Amino acid sequence: MDGGIYGHRNIENERLEEWIKTWNVEDYRNFFRNYYGIEIEPKLESILSEQVEVVKKVSSSITASDDIYLFDAIMKHATPAMYYCYFRYDTSTAYCGNYYEVLLEFADETTKKMLIKGYDYVQVGGITLEKGGEVIGHIGQMSDLFWQTFFDQYIVEDYGSIEHARNNEKDITLQIWNDSFFENTEQFYKFVEHILFECNINLDFGFKMSRFENESKLKGVTSRVILEMSDNEFEEIPLRYFNFANYTKIPRHKYLAYYQVLEFFYIRAINDARFAKPNELLVVKHILTNTITESEIGSWLEEIVSRGKQYTEPSKKYPALIPLEATELVESVATRIYSIRCSLVHSKEAPKDANFIPNLNDEIIKKELSLIKYIAERVLYKWSNHS
Repeated sequence: MDGGIYGHRNIENERLEEWIKTWNVEDYRNFFRNYYGIEIEPKLESILSEQVEVVKKVSSSITASDDIYLFDAIMKHATPAMYYCYFRYDTSTAYCGNYYEVLLEFADETTKKMLIKGYDYVQVGGITLEKGGEVIGHIGQMSDLFWQTFFDQYIVEDYGSIEHARNNEKDITLQIWNDSFFENTEQFYKFVEHILFECNINLDFGFKMSRFENESKLKGVTSRVILEMSDNEFEEIPLRYFNFANYTKIPRHKYLAYYQVLEFFYIRAINDARFAKPNELLVVKHILTNTITESEIGSWLEEIVSRGKQYTEPSKKYPALIPLEATELVESVATRIYSIRCSLVHSKEAPKDANFIPNLNDEIIKKELSLIKYIAERVLYKWSNHS
């Protein structure tokens, strides 16, 4: 069994046929509606149904042989949209039958240099994954299947010209072609984490799951702006905590960097309030009530009206997302910020969704960054050099 560019040839023929039979035509139509933003007229509806039916018929009529790969023979009849619709397990994982392929990135330069040789011309090595004496997967060069499934993340067509938004030669993936080790999505992600852990402790190779960023497909602008520097003086340490949020792409790390701006001023706030028995939430509330007014927070919420509901409506799933109350707006902001911080920092056993878990809740935390950043900025202005 080989990994890398031909890794998808480890797809089992029977599993491939079974999987294609599950293709729902309505999913394909919905994909066209959402991806291309078009209405599905009767004629187009018929064409889309026929395209899916052709692939299904071919998959049940072709017999695999030594000189033919069933996957390659079948997918010659597939459209690019079918890859986008059916093969995307999530936003950075390809899937087909018994085969899964996950986008990874190197956690450090040392690991990168252990797998990739060269500077201009890239030669990629690989890690063969074995379990119980059986080869079950591979880490290294991406497969053609992955390239086809996420082609639109690498290539941008601009008025007839083709631009490369991302260098596929420098991307690596984790390929798994034995799915007997997991039965559902939750177990799949757990198995991926297990593999990354084993690579780290047994080989000293550091990897992390990666994601495509839609912003990389933007053409960009050549901004030329003027920054008028203010006369404000900020204390160096909380300023460094604030700026550290820009040193990472990980939402939970960004959140904690902004929170540490508040935390820096705890002792100062305790002395200012003369608390007899201070606790962290009480201190956070004191800092905020002496930093910002309810009308200022209200105005800020109005400015981000598209995201405002996420702060004001109760969350049925995540107890840490305390809704902001109109009558006690400053205190409820303090409670929400502190509650999220605890759910990020604490890892002791807790009811499901009480704590935010790495890689599982990143999108939720990402939505919270605008509030904590705004508060950290105001605290930095107010409490710097204030004793």
